[in-house]
Amino acid sequence: MDWKFKEDAKPCGSSDGLWYDLTDGGYIKPENLLADENQVKALKDAISLIKSFEGALLDAELLNEF
Repeated sequence: MDWKFKEDAKPCGSSDGLWYDLTDGGYIKPENLLADENQVKALKDAISLIKSFEGALLDAELLNEF
């Protein structure tokens, strides 16, 4: 995908890695960075899909985090 960033997008801080910052930490907000609303939606849909999969793994006791 050819990501289209806003011309005035500011660099994002990171505290605990990309996944946390993009999903749970809230430090990376796609709507503040991406110029294309379709890309914002696609990224948010992908995050939602992966979080759903993560939840299903946890519910099925198939994920051992260490």
